[in-house]
Parts: sequence; structure tokens; C-alpha cells
Amino acid sequence: MTTPPAGAVPADPAKPTPPWIFLFLDFPFGAAVGYLSLGVPFWMERRGFSIEAIAAVAAGANLAHAFKLLWIPVLDLGAYRKVWYLAMAATTAALLAVISALPDPLANLPLFAALLTALQAAATTGHAANNALMATTTRFADKGKVGGFAMASNVGSTGLLGAVAILVSDAVSPRAAGLTLAVLVLAGAAFALRIVEPRLVDPAVRAAHGLARATVRHLGAMLRDLWSTVRSREGFTGLVICLAPVGCQAMSNLFTGISEQYGASARLVGMANGVGGGIASAVGALLGGVLADRMSRRVAYAASGGLTALCAVAMAAAPLNEWTYAWGTFTYLFAGGIAFATWAGMVLEMVGLSAATATKYALFNASANLAISYVTAADGLGGAWLHRTLGIAEARGVLLTDAALTLGGIAVLLAMLLVTRRPAPAVRPS
Repeated sequence: MTTPPAGAVPADPAKPTPPWIFLFLDFPFGAAVGYLSLGVPFWMERRGFSIEAIAAVAAGANLAHAFKLLWIPVLDLGAYRKVWYLAMAATTAALLAVISALPDPLANLPLFAALLTALQAAATTGHAANNALMATTTRFADKGKVGGFAMASNVGSTGLLGAVAILVSDAVSPRAAGLTLAVLVLAGAAFALRIVEPRLVDPAVRAAHGLARATVRHLGAMLRDLWSTVRSREGFTGLVICLAPVGCQAMSNLFTGISEQYGASARLVGMANGVGGGIASAVGALLGGVLADRMSRRVAYAASGGLTALCAVAMAAAPLNEWTYAWGTFTYLFAGGIAFATWAGMVLEMVGLSAATATKYALFNASANLAISYVTAADGLGGAWLHRTLGIAEARGVLLTDAALTLGGIAVLLAMLLVTRRPAPAVRPS
């Protein structure tokens, strides 16, 4: 079992949140992302929109996830993350309902794109509040299980709820799809009502008189806390690990783009990347959560990253047919779920309960998202280069590039692990 670092004091809350509750709390995030990444492209393609238009809408709405660090620090101004979470979940459900109430959302693309961007902003803010609740309301010994349940909710609900949107829209209408997701968002978020959030008040804030002075002092405490984490050996190496391509699961962004080379049918592609992929990722995340509580969380993250690389190599070596696409996608997403869960347990261990919990988690999360973005781009470039220079099929080249980058990231992680295990320099007596 993982124990606190030497000299650290576990900050277990008086009434810890059971880890299983976090299996439901990323429903708002999963619904918003699944609606954008699976439902919207499906509907736009059916209406004859070009791939450029579809990409522009998706890219614009996703900017909310990239720029969330501009406002997430507000969540650390007081122990009100539960209120933030519930408010953003309600806003997410309301925006889904508003979009569904439009007579024809695709007839007014600028308005539709603006509402989708607002939807992502609300969802990612609620997601950050949920991450802070994970860090501040659970026991240290449960961080791995918490990360497992949370990542199962994250990756699982994105695929499953995105698939629900497509299925309901096909059976009834896109309006019914949005309203169905809104109901599921509220049902999942209702589990947060069971959370008892500890009251954390910085001593400097307690001594302040007046709201303005207390806010300024708390901002100062947040900045000191953030800087202390980043400059510490654990925090700095953790940031480097998040930026390294260890368990990015970047191929999940490219599997639909290589499906034609495997002769995969539309039905198989939808199953592999929607319902089936969501279940595979969720099961992997639950397993990763258990693993992260039974060994060093950084070692667990390295091992899970190695498993995704192994899956990519195996898929690259196999024949280019539907059967390979099916088992290759499922096993890779399963391994990716383990990697995401062990990553979450590792980060939760670092951020703890402090003045800047939400901001610190968002920093590590943004670093990992940056790694996912550059690995996705590098996979595509590497696959194209291997095809041009060596005649390797692009699908195989992309997979081999992903595996090579992952192994390079694991080397960086192991180096950082050696740095953290190196004894601190002795202090000479004065």
C-alpha cells in the first residue's frame, strides 16, 4: 500500500468521501465532451458540412479546455468546490437543454458554436471542482481507487454518453438526445450532495479584516502554495512527468482516421470508439485505481504506459483487417484507461489539501493535455514520414511512432523517479 512521503502529514478529512461516488461525478464532463466529439460531427456530416467546418467548430469549442487555467484559480478562493461543482453541473445541463430547444441548431452555426464553447467551459470548470474534491475529501490511502473511479467516469462517460447522443438522435431526434444527456448529467451530479467538504482557512486569511483583504491574502497563500509545489523535488519532477509522453493514449484521437486502412465498417468504428471503447477504458481505469494503491503510483504509471506501447506495437505488426482493428482498439483503450487512472492517483498524491488544490491539479492536468496534443500531432507526422521513406503503411507508422514516443516518455519518468529517490543533501550545522 502507498504511504505518505517521509516527513509528510496525511491530511485525511474527518468525513472522507467514499471513492465509488466519483464513478458518477464526471457525467457532466463526459456528456459535454461526448456531445461535442461524437454527436456534433455525426450530425454535421449527415447535414453535408465539410470536414473543415466540423473541425473549426470542434477546435473552437475545445479552446475552453486549453484556457481554463485563466479562471480555475477562483475555485481555490474558499472551501466551496462542492458548490462550484453543483453549479457548473446545473449549467452544463441547462446549456444542453438550451441547445436542444433551438429549432435547428445547425442552421445558425455561429450561435451553435458559441453555445458549444460555453458548454465546454462549464463542463471543464465543474471537472476542475470535482478534481479538487477528489484531493480534499478523500483519504490518502484511497487516492489510487479515487483516481480509478474518477477516470472510469471520465473516459467511460465520454464514450458512452456520446454514443447515447447518437443512438437517441437516430431513434428519436437530436433534440431528444440533448435532453436525455441533460437528465443524465443531473442524475450523476446528484451524488455530490453526499460529499462533506472540509473547511480550510489559511491563517493569514483568518487574521484579515474585510473581504478584500482576506481575498488578497488568500491569493498570496495560493501563489506561495503553488510555487512551493512546483519548486519542490516531487512537484517539479511530477510536472516533467506530466509533460512527457508516458500514458497519453494519443491514438484514441486517431483510430477513426486510420479505420479505412483496416477495412473497418462504420458500425465497427462506432462500437470500437464509442460504447465498446468507453467500457474498455472504464474497466481499465478501475483496475488502474487498484494498482495505484498497491505500489508506487509513478511506477504504476510507467508500467501502464509501457502496456499501451506494447498494444500499439502488437497492432502495428498484425494484419490490416477488421479483426485487428477491433482487438487493437479495445486493448489499447483498456491500457489507456489504466494509464489515466494511475496518472490521476499520482497527481492526487502530489496536490493534497492546501490553499491552491484546484489550481495545482489544473496545472498538472493542463501539462498532461499538452502532452496529448503534441503526441497526437507527432504520431501523424511520424506515420506519414515512415510511409514516405520506408513504405510502411500509414496506420502501422502511426502506431509505431506512438509506441516509440511512449517508451521515450517512460525513460524520462524513470529518470525523474531516480531524482526523487536520491537523498537530499545534508545540512551542515552552523
